[in-house]
Amino acid sequence: MAAAAVATPGATVLPSSAPSAPAKSGGAGAAGAAGSGGAGAGGAGGAAGAGAAGKGPGNLLEITGEANIVNYMKNRLRKGAMKRKGLEMVNGHRFGVRFFKNPTYCGHCKDFIWGFGKQGFQCEECRFNIHQKCCKFVVFKCPGKDTDFDADCAKVKHGWISTTYTTPTFCDECGLLLHGVAHQGVKCENCNLNVHHSCQETVPPMCGADISEVRGKLLLYVELKGNNLKVDIKEAANLIPMDTNGFSDPYVAVQMHPDRSGRTKKKTKTIQKNLNPVFNETLTFELQPQDRDKRLLIEVWDWDRTSRNDFMGSFSFSLEELQKEPVDGWYKFLSQVEGEHYNIPCVDAFNDIARLRDEVKHDRRPNDKRRMDNKDMPHNMSKRDMIRAADFNFVKTIGKGSFGKVLLAERRGTDELYAVKVLRKDVIIQTDDMELPMNEKRILALSGRPPFLVSMHSCFQTMDRLFFVMEYCKGGDLMYHMQQYGRFKESVAIFYSVEVAIALFFLHERDIIYRDLKLDNILLDGEGHVKLVDFGLSKEGVTERQTTRTFCGTPNYMAPEIVSYDPYSIAADWWSFGVLLFEFMAGQAPFEGEDDNAVFRNIKDKKAVFPKHFSQEAMDIITSFLTKKPNNRLGAGRYARQEITTHPFFRNIDWEKAEAGEMEPPIRPKIKHRKDISNFDDVFTKEKTDLTPTDKLFMMNLDQNDFIGFSFMNPEFITII
Repeated sequence: MAAAAVATPGATVLPSSAPSAPAKSGGAGAAGAAGSGGAGAGGAGGAAGAGAAGKGPGNLLEITGEANIVNYMKNRLRKGAMKRKGLEMVNGHRFGVRFFKNPTYCGHCKDFIWGFGKQGFQCEECRFNIHQKCCKFVVFKCPGKDTDFDADCAKVKHGWISTTYTTPTFCDECGLLLHGVAHQGVKCENCNLNVHHSCQETVPPMCGADISEVRGKLLLYVELKGNNLKVDIKEAANLIPMDTNGFSDPYVAVQMHPDRSGRTKKKTKTIQKNLNPVFNETLTFELQPQDRDKRLLIEVWDWDRTSRNDFMGSFSFSLEELQKEPVDGWYKFLSQVEGEHYNIPCVDAFNDIARLRDEVKHDRRPNDKRRMDNKDMPHNMSKRDMIRAADFNFVKTIGKGSFGKVLLAERRGTDELYAVKVLRKDVIIQTDDMELPMNEKRILALSGRPPFLVSMHSCFQTMDRLFFVMEYCKGGDLMYHMQQYGRFKESVAIFYSVEVAIALFFLHERDIIYRDLKLDNILLDGEGHVKLVDFGLSKEGVTERQTTRTFCGTPNYMAPEIVSYDPYSIAADWWSFGVLLFEFMAGQAPFEGEDDNAVFRNIKDKKAVFPKHFSQEAMDIITSFLTKKPNNRLGAGRYARQEITTHPFFRNIDWEKAEAGEMEPPIRPKIKHRKDISNFDDVFTKEKTDLTPTDKLFMMNLDQNDFIGFSFMNPEFITII
């Protein structure tokens, strides 16, 4: 470019070097001169060239003056830049073709921008680099062009922190390598975006919004009426190239999942050499009764004549959600594992900012229901409603603990099945734990609870025992299922961790610390949803500031502050949550030892070592939960719910659907009949249901006043029944 002119009063300074336009650009110069009434054939716009044309004044200086010539040249250059070939205008972005000297990644599909010459586009305003094929799919407005963007999205700005990267990392904005030895760039502490220091000002302030399309997307319409399922496959866009020629030969396959026999599998025609194929095909299915619990799986494959077809992307819908309303729109293709369990609709990220902002406000609202109110917990029971041990037939033992056992019970005269937890009063008195059953009763009686906490029907007592009558969870506990599977896939671990997290959110927002999170205390109902049980070690009145020091819990899950006998708060539960998440995917706890003391030493001194199959998002969230200092731990702050739910590990989760229990469980327990106990460990089911006798002399001297107010009938449970 020509050097900028510097003007002072009374003087005009021309550029020191004004390069001539190339010969092939002469048309632009001629057009500029013609606009002033002449035609300069030379194209450079010089005075001599204008005179040589023979059409118009012989010297531009004679007509316009020297100062106006400078302005003319400036205007012509600007006009030429506006008309550059290859300029694409998308959502305020001004994309121009660009040759990239260094390895660069596309900001949209996250793939390498490859090729020779001008391989891709770069926005002149925000320096966003992208494939030419991805250009038209950018959904966010240019932050460097739209001055209203930043003001409108102030509530979803990124939280940048300067970071030193020990492995090669590329900028998520411009796609170039973050170079240097230390503090090469900045990282968003909320969504883990990595960018150059110079790029952070041009990153769109949409923290947490997924604006990338790694595998492309599909436009479709799905409608379920009765047993007839109709799937309209319309078109796909921005698919990944699978062949050496830079194209793919895609077709769409649709089936019920799982379906090992291939009975329900149907597919569209193959569109050859196309990344944006138009199918316009309708596939119909007549559902069988056994299909009702399955998901509609939609995959795109690359057809290959000589070798095996290649997977390109997938997503799925549960038939339950299709029954509520039809699906119509664009959906992102996901990986093969994620696609079996999720679907992500494509949204206009800019128009969706208002919803994101409302969610942030909702998550940060002051909690006015943090303390339990005794008025909401009725503890009286009329004689007509009185529950007694004689009302039940005890069928099998399904659990056992230090204070008693859990029995499968059938209420006499009905088909109702319950899990009845029986505690011995003499053991409770001898261990000085009278407050434990009372705490558990109050927590089980809380109203407004999410579906992932076990429900209590009632509780009553005899002279020697306490009884909790609770819903029967037919699916057994996750310890049993982990023993069957060894470890869970990441998508399965995400499902269970989401439902457990929702249960913890409910407890923590009411100042209750759980303190015994482990596989044994997570049961599955008949559908496969989580039920958190056993609140005997829970404690009320624990907040960020109000701590406790009781040494309790299961050794492998205990937080460092508990092991060290330091004061601790609800952050200790999130340590246990991190251990649980690690255990889901690794099949073993992160901290083990020959005995409890060795386990405690490892918890305080060691760091978790991750298997190779863990994703980056999984390692990041588990590391955040397994932070030794509780104040720095994920979930320890005022906005724990927001910090956890917006973590990239849960990027595919619709939390509203999750809280309503509308997510499709990945494992549906096999239940042969209503009294089936095959999902419970044989260690328990082999036990007799007989209640062990107590010391009569001890019971005669026991003060029954310690258990006044224990009996309770849950009106919400009766309403549900």
